[in-house]
Amino acid sequence: MNLNKAFAIRLSNLLAEKNMSKYRLEKESGLSHSALRYIFNEVNTDVKFSTIVKVCYALNMSLTEFLDDKIFSLENLDTD
Repeated sequence: MNLNKAFAIRLSNLLAEKNMSKYRLEKESGLSHSALRYIFNEVNTDVKFSTIVKVCYALNMSLTEFLDDKIFSLENLDTD
């Protein structure tokens, strides 16, 4: 799977875990509605690092915590 899909799945799981809406994530992260829509609809193939940082900030977690999920293991991600 591509990085954007992995990011979208991880983000969806965390939003459910934290009982946080996409709207609240938009407000807390400063990301636009369209940026999040592109992520969740898998329009992009790669997510920008700055987007990951903004999401981590909004979720009040470190990059290490966010990326510490088997979905980001190299065997699960496309390298193309």
